[in-house]
Amino acid sequence: MKSGFILNDRKTILRFIQRAIDDNEELKAHVVKLKKGTIVFKQGEKLPFLYLLLEGSAKLTHTRHDGSSLDLVKLEPGHFVGLVAFTTGNASLTTCSVLDDVTALKIEQREFEQYVNDHPRLRHPLQQLMMNNMTDRFLKNVELESRMNSLNKELEKEGEELKNAYQQLEDSHQRLVHQEKMATLGELVAGFAHEVNNPAAALLRSSEALKENFVHSSKNDPLELMFRIGLESEPVSSVDVRNRMLVMQKQFPFVNDRSTVRKLAQMPDKAIEIIDSSRKKIPIDQLIQQFESGKLIHNIKVASERIANLVKSLKSYSRQDNNEADMIDIRLGIQDTILILSNRIKYLDLNLNLGDLPLTCGRMGELNQVWTNIIVNACDVLPKKGHLEISCQFEKPFIKVIISDNGPGIAENIIDRIFEPNFTTKNQGAEFGLGLGLAISNEIIRKHGGKITASNKKEGGAKFEISIPVKNC
Repeated sequence: MKSGFILNDRKTILRFIQRAIDDNEELKAHVVKLKKGTIVFKQGEKLPFLYLLLEGSAKLTHTRHDGSSLDLVKLEPGHFVGLVAFTTGNASLTTCSVLDDVTALKIEQREFEQYVNDHPRLRHPLQQLMMNNMTDRFLKNVELESRMNSLNKELEKEGEELKNAYQQLEDSHQRLVHQEKMATLGELVAGFAHEVNNPAAALLRSSEALKENFVHSSKNDPLELMFRIGLESEPVSSVDVRNRMLVMQKQFPFVNDRSTVRKLAQMPDKAIEIIDSSRKKIPIDQLIQQFESGKLIHNIKVASERIANLVKSLKSYSRQDNNEADMIDIRLGIQDTILILSNRIKYLDLNLNLGDLPLTCGRMGELNQVWTNIIVNACDVLPKKGHLEISCQFEKPFIKVIISDNGPGIAENIIDRIFEPNFTTKNQGAEFGLGLGLAISNEIIRKHGGKITASNKKEGGAKFEISIPVKNC
């Protein structure tokens, strides 16, 4: 036999210990046999005995706080059972149960040192075997720790993937909700446009009929001339009306009714000349009435045409439920959007520069949504008389649309995030947003094969540049 033992050669050490036990009756008396299923000790118990497995197998189980059990390790011949609790004096962290019938050397704690001193042949093998067991446990713990770290990293990775998947699902849900709302809005707008279009057309036809009914045979007739001048009348500013009223009072001192003087002040010089030359033959009230009739019919016609144009723009703008791409003129969509948003834009200084553009394949309704989102954002931050500029040009092979303003611009710390879903700065007071407008705009332009970027101008204000490739459907 070799003079020493290999540290991890448990079987060799165990054979040596087995021979020592066979040669010593006192040690034989401490050999016990345990049947399969026997509970050697329970979790939480202090262990007065140490067991060295000579034959058979056992397992250590840990019970969690929720009552579930975790099998930790299988013990085989050469393993000490309860070594940590035995040596530290602490309560056992595990429960030991017999898997296969076990033969073991049972050593009482108070007798352990005596056994080692009384049997010097066992001292070194037991120390070697203990070291071997502790090394096994250490290596096992290192392996478990490594596996735990790997599992934690995998869990973190899966958690991040799940978080991203949930965010994508939420974004998709928000887009679907938005698309559904837009589709519903499109249906409502189409119905509204249809209902408004008929009375608007009737008004337009009626204004034309009224005009014809008022026309007299002689073009030189003062009443006819006054009516025709009224048909072509233009609005006069309040300041000019007040100034002209002073002039009319001097020119027609016999007119005492202030409302009549105001009507005279709103007439062009040509109408005043006709009144001045004809008032002796025709009552001035009748001449004024003819002018006002022409003016009213003109106003009806202008209002009817504006309603008709709004209906046309609404129909074009609301084509967002039509997913079919078509050859489109991007300028028409921009013009429709401006008309729809005229109530928001009317207080701004709008500079429109729409150069010549080729037709390209796209979805007019979706692109109108892009123009709307950017223009509305500008309107939200611009004061009255703020400057808004919209230009487009063809730089082969792209159509470039640039929308800029002279507002406060975009904070540098968020400019890279404004196209992210659910990111919004409108979260205070009456300004509220879901953070979907620019994200959806970015998605729409991306679907068209283009790109949208945001930047701040050196002189102040934000600038959005949209590039859309020119292509055939």
